[in-house]
This record gives sequence, structure tokens and C-alpha cells, in this order.
Amino acid sequence: AYATIAVLKALMEKTDSADDAALQLMLDAATTAIDRYCKRPDGFRAIATASARYYVGSGKAYQMIDECTSITTVAVKDSIDDTTYTAWLTTDYDKAAGSVDSPDFNRTPYTVLFCKPDGDYSTFTSGKMGRMRTPTVSVTAKWGYATTAPDEIETACAMQAARWWKRLQGAMADSLASPDMGTLMYLKQLDPDVQQILIGGGYVAVSRTFA
Repeated sequence: AYATIAVLKALMEKTDSADDAALQLMLDAATTAIDRYCKRPDGFRAIATASARYYVGSGKAYQMIDECTSITTVAVKDSIDDTTYTAWLTTDYDKAAGSVDSPDFNRTPYTVLFCKPDGDYSTFTSGKMGRMRTPTVSVTAKWGYATTAPDEIETACAMQAARWWKRLQGAMADSLASPDMGTLMYLKQLDPDVQQILIGGGYVAVSRTFA
């Protein structure tokens, strides 16, 4: 989960540990809901171990990839019919965040690769032949948004878990009366303040076309 039980309990001013198991379930569920809402299946905390993923080569001087924090190896088939991949040197490609038209070479997560002008390759071997699509590019990387989840994501996770906990205390009613806050309405999957954090912070991914 993006937030710990200690953080959640501090937010709720809760000191006993009798409900820790249930609170952990809330945090885990909030983490999944945030990933889904932000359209980030790899989440905001990158995996600790690099793994390989395969892509249909663009046939161009750039290649869109999933979000990652570091790249170990880029390997490409020499032709669509090859069965083996040739590893590129780091001098053969650049990695950047953002889009093909507006790349940022100074931050992560990386989302696009470019052939270097002075490298040994000018394109990523195309994986398209008519209607057929086959992987021709292999990238080994640590997949995800960041090494550590941003503070706003941790806060959003704790806030959402606290909201669900209060709703459970109200027997899953659509509204809950509070002498301090009046009537609290619970009609959305994510709390509106949580949504504002995610949208305002630019954490909701924009659909990308893998050309």
C-alpha cells in the first residue's frame, strides 16, 4: 500500500491496534483504486527488480514503452523474422519522459526511447507486416512511476482508506450524519478531495498511442 497503517491511524487519531487488519485492507484497496483511476497498471512505486517486456517495433527512430524508473537493456531484432534479439549499447539510444513531440531527457518515468543520431541503429525494427503484429523490441527495466510513491499519492491513499473506514462504521450507508461535519455523502468510488489531488497533481495518465 502507498500509505502505512501508522500514517492512517495518525490521520484518524486512532491509537489502538484492534482494527489494524481491517485498516490494512482499506489501504490495499485504496492503492488499487488509485492505480485504476490514474490508469497506471504498474502503479506509482516501481518494482525492485528489472524484468523484460516486449513491444511491437515502431519501424521509426523512436519507441514508446511503459513507464519505468531505470533501464537495464534495450535489445532489438535485426528483422521481423529473426528469433534472437541484439542488445544495443547505451550509446545507441536515449531515454526520455513525456511524448515523442515533447520529450524530457532529465526526469523519470521514462516513456520513450530514441535512436541516437551517432548510434549504430537508425530505427527500431518494425514488428508490423500487414495485419500481423509481432514483438521486435525487448526492454529490461524497473517498471512503474517512481522509486518511491510521491507524497501526494501517500496522502491520497490514507485519505481514501479513512473515508471507506468511516463508511463501514456507518454500515455502508450512502450518507453518514456527523455532529461536527453535518451529513457526509459517500456516493463516489473515490473521495472528491482525493480525485482533486490526483487530477491537480497530474497523476492521471493520458492515453498514449504505441505507433
